[in-house]
Amino acid sequence: MKFSSYANTALAAAKTGADVLLSHYNGKLNIEYKGEVDPVTQADKNAQKAVIKVIKDVFPEHGVMAEEDGIKETGKDYCWIIDPLDGTVNFVHGLPMFCVSIGLKYKDEIIVGVIYVPVMKEVFIAEKDKGAWLNGKRINVSKNQDIIRSLAATGFPYYFRKDSQRVMKNFDNIVHEVQGIRRLGSAALDLAYVACGRFEFFWEEGLKPWDTAAGILMVKEAGGTISDYDGGKDPLFKSTLLAANNWTMHNKIFGIINGKR
Repeated sequence: MKFSSYANTALAAAKTGADVLLSHYNGKLNIEYKGEVDPVTQADKNAQKAVIKVIKDVFPEHGVMAEEDGIKETGKDYCWIIDPLDGTVNFVHGLPMFCVSIGLKYKDEIIVGVIYVPVMKEVFIAEKDKGAWLNGKRINVSKNQDIIRSLAATGFPYYFRKDSQRVMKNFDNIVHEVQGIRRLGSAALDLAYVACGRFEFFWEEGLKPWDTAAGILMVKEAGGTISDYDGGKDPLFKSTLLAANNWTMHNKIFGIINGKR
């Protein structure tokens, strides 16, 4: 597949960021905390600087929204939405489930998404109307429509300790309906895994745009479905997300989350 200069730039930036992360991985980390259990390391910050530099060298006029340091240059038609290290808790503990996630938004629509998983050497890339790809091979969502045979993914928001009622109610209701649930600790990775058929669906609340920008497009281009918990099909700037392999599965989980089953 021949991708646009936007997608190729996202890929180059993600690889550069991934190289920075690997240079810190399993090494001595300078860990700070944005909240009680929400870490940030020098690896996050260094990777973000490297990613932004690659992008700005090619598209200096584009805006950027990035997780670390509160970077929000959003008043432009093109805006890059960057998570330089999704899965920081995993990274800190030496687990390999972390990634660089980069999405490009044009006006109100995500047109490019890259999720780069450095330890596993997996590169997910999606471009609007060009499909979703993993290491050069086209990917598609699972065809399974049977909820009891489905493998799901979720995550717990950082405010979980203070407000867990809805999160645990949804978890309890869904876990009794499915074959299994996994919690990888990276929303971007969860969405990539829905896109390539490893998970049938993913749901989570307390999300930010940099967690989901690339993954939302990935799931759509792989043939999957996306909404927020209220049914809105443009959840990028919403805090809730439900992604599924098809509308049959999506509607079943949507009903559980909203107490309609």
